[in-house]
Amino acid sequence: MPEALTAVTPSGTDSAAEGTTAGLLGRVRDRARGFANAAAPAAEEPRRGVSRSVHRRPWRAVFRPLLAGYGIRLEPAGPVPGAVPASRIAEPLLAVAVAALAASQYATGRPIAVAWLAIAPLLASLVLRPPRTALLAAWTVLLGLGLALHGHGPAGRPGSQLSVLVLLAAFAVVNSALRIAAQRRLGQARAVARVAQSALLREVPRSVAAARLASRYLSASAEARVGGDVVEVIADGANPRWLVGDTRGKGLAAVRLASVAATSFRDACAQPGLSLAEVARAVDASVTRAAAQEDFVTAVFAELDPRGWLQLVNCGHPPALRLSADGELAELSPTAFATPLGLHPDIHPSTFSVRTGDRLLFFTDGLLEARDRAGDFFRVDQHTDALRRPDLQAAADELLERLRAHTRHRLDDDVAVLLAELTLDDPGRQLAA
Repeated sequence: MPEALTAVTPSGTDSAAEGTTAGLLGRVRDRARGFANAAAPAAEEPRRGVSRSVHRRPWRAVFRPLLAGYGIRLEPAGPVPGAVPASRIAEPLLAVAVAALAASQYATGRPIAVAWLAIAPLLASLVLRPPRTALLAAWTVLLGLGLALHGHGPAGRPGSQLSVLVLLAAFAVVNSALRIAAQRRLGQARAVARVAQSALLREVPRSVAAARLASRYLSASAEARVGGDVVEVIADGANPRWLVGDTRGKGLAAVRLASVAATSFRDACAQPGLSLAEVARAVDASVTRAAAQEDFVTAVFAELDPRGWLQLVNCGHPPALRLSADGELAELSPTAFATPLGLHPDIHPSTFSVRTGDRLLFFTDGLLEARDRAGDFFRVDQHTDALRRPDLQAAADELLERLRAHTRHRLDDDVAVLLAELTLDDPGRQLAA
């Protein structure tokens, strides 16, 4: 066994099964929120000035739609193949509807306000491009002119009614042009976001040495394709390593700091001979240099030894969960929690024994703090049947599908999940967990 993996913490042995799974996620959440006290001494430092708890509950609007789709795979641009654009049916329907209205008024001979015909091009401006909106607007004005010339407009005011109709039809064309311009700008912004996503959240391999992996990333904002959560896997070498982290805050500053953490992790893992603790210290140094005041990153670093050992370094992050092959759920809690990256954590690795068939769940706090309308938290220990599904990818999808159902497709924070199923090389050399 390598020197770095000589000590096995009590949590990695049978004592990890203490208690029932009913309160497991509550203990995980309580310990995660307890990091605020651990971070308090660092908060007194003049440079950092941090006064907030690590696992905060920001006061953000809850009513934001959840990004559709699974995982961190890049979403394709353009319409969904096979979908019928609304404009293909909206244009003929509106043209027929306005013609039918004009024909009915002509047949009855009753005077009407022809300006009401402008409803058709105004509705069309919401779905049609400017040229097609202009054609429908011209058709509407022509029908209004016909009604006015045949005496079916309001008595004494045909000119004013036609003027209003023309103005509203012109406004519909302008509105369509403005809408298309706004959609083009939004499309460009989303294209940039997809590029940022591909740089920050690289595709996680489905298999590494001694494990199969499934990763998912859900954004709490429909306008965003990437946030401050990090999932990074280094598959090179016999002992794979990965990082799951969560940056404080949102927006471009959080994305930038998350990118710094992911890039530093890749660079540190590429240096030969560095232990997991040394990798964590290197990432902390990079985050400290790049972080602004009150910024930090919670993170958990992991290294899997195919001989049956898992080493973790937890820096203010929710503990990972282990679903053993016999169906028992336990948290992989370190002997001592360190403060987050950027707050000078006192890094101490913890080692756990693992078996073939164990499933490990790493996640960000968006999973633990997701609430339903009654304010109840999402509890992973009530969904272990989803994690036991034979197909690992289906298990990850099922877990997040239940999360969506629990929150009614509304999240207050991004969610990153990494699910690993262990396939150790030599079961005969494994130690009992």
